Amino acid sequence: MKKITILFILLSLFFVSNSYAQKVSTAGFLGWSVPQGEAFTYDEGSGGKGGLGYTADVLYHFEKFDNKLAAGLVYNGAIVAGGGTSDEALNLDMYGLGLYGVKGYYRFFNSSVSPYVAFSTGLSRLEIPEITSGDEVVAEGSSTFSFGMAPEIGIELGGFTISAMYLVPMKYETWSNEKETAGSLQISLGWRFGFDL
Repeated sequence: MKKITILFILLSLFFVSNSYAQKVSTAGFLGWSVPQGEAFTYDEGSGGKGGLGYTADVLYHFEKFDNKLAAGLVYNGAIVAGGGTSDEALNLDMYGLGLYGVKGYYRFFNSSVSPYVAFSTGLSRLEIPEITSGDEVVAEGSSTFSFGMAPEIGIELGGFTISAMYLVPMKYETWSNEKETAGSLQISLGWRFGFDL
């Protein structure tokens, strides 16, 4: 009798917990990334810089907050080209910047058009290229890590999304003996797809 009662309670809890649909959404973004910080500066500000930014997230929406509040996992990355003149020669370098972490998200309305705000935090990584002079490698390229955070604002138009995200410049080890800041501003277009579990 005890086993049947326990089984009945467990089955009841299972069906009650699964009788309500739980909303999950996933999104992908692609856009323009403008690097920020000391790691991307060049001689006398002569350099140009920019690149491709991309983001993917998976969010769980809280029914208690009318599915407007959500939290989940995020990956944000950027491939940045930076160049400038050094010793009267043109240099072009490629950098990688990324954030692996968690994301909080709040959508203001439940209509098909709604502004939203988000905040991501976690482990960020900067990949720096090697520096060469002719055929000689002056400084080795490396990958270095730091704490990262990124506020975001945007607007959703149906599933289509326009967003601006600022990966706050944080300190990373670069070629110099001192740490330098690196971050990015990303303007992106994307699509968010929601479904019920």
